[in-house]
Amino acid sequence: MTRPTLIVLLCALLAFAASLSVSRDVFERLPHLEDEFAYLYQARIFARGDTHVALQLPRRAYWQPFTVTMSGNRFGKYPPGWPLALATGVHSGAPWIVNAWLAMLTVALAYRLGREIFDRRTGAVAALLTATSPAALLLNATLMAHTASLFWTTLFLYGFWRLENRARRRLWGAIAGTALGLLLITRPMTAAGVAFPFMAVSAWRLVVHVHRRSRPNLLPLLMLAICALAVGLIWPAFNYTVSARQGESFPTYLWRFVRGDADTNLYLRIWPYDRAGFGEGHGRAEGGHTLSRGLRHTWRDLQCAARDLYGWAAPPGSLATPDDNACLATSPGLSWVLLPLGVLSGWRRRWTWLLLAVPAALVVVYVAYWLGAGLYSARYYFEGLTAAALLSAAGLTRGAAWLSRRWRGAPAWLPYLALATLTAYALAVYSPARLDPLRGYGNVSQAQIDRVQAMRRQPDRPLVVIAWGEHHWRDVAALMALTGPYLDGDIVLARDPTGQTVEQILAQWKDREVIYFVDGAFRYVLPE
Repeated sequence: MTRPTLIVLLCALLAFAASLSVSRDVFERLPHLEDEFAYLYQARIFARGDTHVALQLPRRAYWQPFTVTMSGNRFGKYPPGWPLALATGVHSGAPWIVNAWLAMLTVALAYRLGREIFDRRTGAVAALLTATSPAALLLNATLMAHTASLFWTTLFLYGFWRLENRARRRLWGAIAGTALGLLLITRPMTAAGVAFPFMAVSAWRLVVHVHRRSRPNLLPLLMLAICALAVGLIWPAFNYTVSARQGESFPTYLWRFVRGDADTNLYLRIWPYDRAGFGEGHGRAEGGHTLSRGLRHTWRDLQCAARDLYGWAAPPGSLATPDDNACLATSPGLSWVLLPLGVLSGWRRRWTWLLLAVPAALVVVYVAYWLGAGLYSARYYFEGLTAAALLSAAGLTRGAAWLSRRWRGAPAWLPYLALATLTAYALAVYSPARLDPLRGYGNVSQAQIDRVQAMRRQPDRPLVVIAWGEHHWRDVAALMALTGPYLDGDIVLARDPTGQTVEQILAQWKDREVIYFVDGAFRYVLPE
């Protein structure tokens, strides 16, 4: 086993172990953002082989964030790609392990891509940067879709590279297309950003072939397009199943979906302003989303990325909290410094510019979205991590080689020692300081579940917890995370915000022990 291969193996194992560790110690293997609750809810439905679940009454008692209720059914608002992948973890009883596996595979694939485009050392450095990125350590440990999207993006890049440079081009076109289709049904705007540079290059090459009157081999690209579209159809097929008009055929619905009819967009069922674009009806701000707002969000997110990409920044201050946005509560980041070197060292290579175009396109695309990131890092740009790591790695390895040639006798290992030092700092100092404020974020904590478990008088008997009276759903969010869409778990949360449906809820759960949540405390009886 060569030294680069050994480094990559260790990096892949590090990514897997770090994901599991942060998931357990920081996030306590619980969803914290509304997005995570919706993903987990839909994954539990998919794990049963269904697309939706019958609405349980009272309607508000079993509501969960970002779920849609239509025609007596309930389901998640998001495209089905990530919930389908997450369902494999739900089925095995460990949903948190899915992102850990995907993180490990992404690190290995980053090495393969770097090795083939550049060399072994560049691939190994890219794998190290991908595995130890604070943004990756954070997102890999959540139930968010970004880790899966990063893997699909990296697989697409690798498939496209192989399509252009290796044998069995039609097979690699099919692989690249499948990966792009999976990205499309996971994060559609991200898929648009990732695909655009490659579509532009392919179109330009076709124009050149026509101009030269040569015959291009279009079969690999045709396979890519067919597979991407075939997999992409899963998204409108899911939306059709859960939200089509009565008696409407799938082709009719598909045409309306492609045309962008509002009632085919499940996002708008939750927030009617939750759409990309500018002007009235785009975003919550008065007058809608504007270019100036988008550029402000972009600048903040780029500042965040400059810190969280590799952790080359001063750690967040001791007073940093999630509400302060820990990503921004620190000094300027320097994670970008190797990118220019990577571009300059390989400016003659077309793939240098293709790799640079991936994160650049994501930045441009998300200017049109009304909401910025930050708390969970610059996550809208996360799918550009592999491309950025490859260019950064190329800058380091080419810089080390140049240093050795320019100053004879200069140790070629000096840049690698600097990288090892910065990586150790990011792992030991920056990342813990960045992640610690997220413990218990959103009032979601295992401690709440432990309090309920300790109160149970009959541990062998299933339990229903009734949150009675005025409260916020986050006050009992940890218990909500345990409550599946089929309400058949050991603990079920039922909410009665109005105080008017408690009798109906009690009638549903005659066989369960009952604990009430009232005025921020758990008790056995309601107040008089």
